[in-house]
Amino acid sequence: MENKFGAEFEKIKRIIKENNDFLIIAHDFPDGDSLGSQVALYGLLKSAGKNACMVCNSDLPYQYEFLPFIKLIRKDMPGPGDFYASNGCICFCLDSADEGRFGISLEKIRQKSKTIINMDHHLGNTMYGDINIVDPLKSATAEILYDMIVKNFGNLLDHDVSLGIYTAILTDTGRFQYSNTTSNVHRIISHLLEFGINPAKIFSFIYENEPFNRFKLIEKVLKRVKLEKSKKLIYSYVLKDDFTKLGLPFSANDGIIEILRGASEAKISALLKQVGKNRFKISLRSSDPDYNVVEIASIFGGGGHKMASAYSFNGTLKEAVFKLEEAVRPR
Repeated sequence: MENKFGAEFEKIKRIIKENNDFLIIAHDFPDGDSLGSQVALYGLLKSAGKNACMVCNSDLPYQYEFLPFIKLIRKDMPGPGDFYASNGCICFCLDSADEGRFGISLEKIRQKSKTIINMDHHLGNTMYGDINIVDPLKSATAEILYDMIVKNFGNLLDHDVSLGIYTAILTDTGRFQYSNTTSNVHRIISHLLEFGINPAKIFSFIYENEPFNRFKLIEKVLKRVKLEKSKKLIYSYVLKDDFTKLGLPFSANDGIIEILRGASEAKISALLKQVGKNRFKISLRSSDPDYNVVEIASIFGGGGHKMASAYSFNGTLKEAVFKLEEAVRPR
């Protein structure tokens, strides 16, 4: 079946061929899809003989330290002393539904870029790019990236690129457990395994590599857990002070919401994560396709997918909880 982005992929092929300098930007508080896609694209561009710079305006989760090239990701945009062309770079913005997710203003990105390519798989993408390749039916941004690579740069698909794509799809499908784990996902994974990546080792790095104090963090979250039976909602919260006292990075919260998602009495799980004074990021999960959490996230200007979404909230913890409970209707 012909790829729906055939024309766009051809355009990107020409752009990569005709340009030398590239920026690859991932969203703040990055996850496995954003980082895996970022390093995979970086590896591809370097193999093609191009200059490339990866930017992510956040601390990087320790779970992904094994990824190739990850130590080359920088927080700041390239400056006058860096490689970028005087007439601007080609900028790939990966896995971000809107320009507010970068922690860097789109205006600043445009100052460095002559073309912005927005590659994403989230519902409600604002189409902020000059070229927009957005498909909410894909399991991960990396699945779109894989399609582009296979179509135009199949000879450059190697171990490092495959490792990034595999990691991205593994994490965004919830270890191949979410409903976005399609037959096409398994075909892609089968192909990637031909490049010598080790699934057991990758799983261990991401899911079996936790500092002891993370269990103390989980203990705190579970002590605070609440169940609203009439709304089939389970939720808890984690405070910025928790990370400080336990000496943990913010990324130590990754995966905790999946514990809440396992409650049989609930269909919707939420984890409220404090990121600043009166500022929270709220992650949502659904364990039933009939419960669409992106509808809840969109009330607060967030987005994501039917069974995995998120939004930001400015206000106190009490206000955040009240608004969440208000948004979830009894069924």
